[in-house]
Amino acid sequence: MIKKGILGGSFDPVHAGHIGMALTALQELELDEVILQPNRIPYYKKQAEVSDADRLEMLRIAVAETGRKELLASDFELREKEYLSTSEVLLRLRKNEPETALVFIMGMDSWLYFHKWRNYKTVLETANIAVFNRPGHVLKQEDLPEELAELHGRHLITDHSVINRSGGLYFIESRPFDISSTTLRNLLREGGSGAEEYMSAGVLKYIMEHGLYGNRL
Repeated sequence: MIKKGILGGSFDPVHAGHIGMALTALQELELDEVILQPNRIPYYKKQAEVSDADRLEMLRIAVAETGRKELLASDFELREKEYLSTSEVLLRLRKNEPETALVFIMGMDSWLYFHKWRNYKTVLETANIAVFNRPGHVLKQEDLPEELAELHGRHLITDHSVINRSGGLYFIESRPFDISSTTLRNLLREGGSGAEEYMSAGVLKYIMEHGLYGNRL
């Protein structure tokens, strides 16, 4: 059975935290590949500061610089004319790959609001979920909203063996990475000094050469 991770996001811009999550999931869950795909951002949310084409190209550069063929950048969502919810994305992927074990990758902040997502139960019916815990954070089931506590109790898998196409809930300890895309954009607007600590050289070069985030050579 092929085991495939899916990591979505705005990637505005992609940084070392995103790539670190993909590589850690690949190793910890023994996945065959991890697909990183930029979201099409819905009209009612704050739009990305750069074009879809730029977000995708930066992601392709970052993935290529890892040298890992198991990481792939995809325009799957960007090819759609309209925004797709996570459940809709996964249902389309499942239709294309009925026998693949899908693992949707998210951070702890997303998990804590997961029960507010549209058709959130469909996500676990269609794929497994891997949640990256904050370093040192202890997740107590009794502190979770009732909906998440119920999912936690029914779907939690304590080892990291992906044995089913869907329905498993995994928690992975993430490595400390103290940067967000918002903070990184502000750093780039201020001239970019220090940005090389948080993103690949190729992505930073692309940003500078194309004058993204108010930054120019």
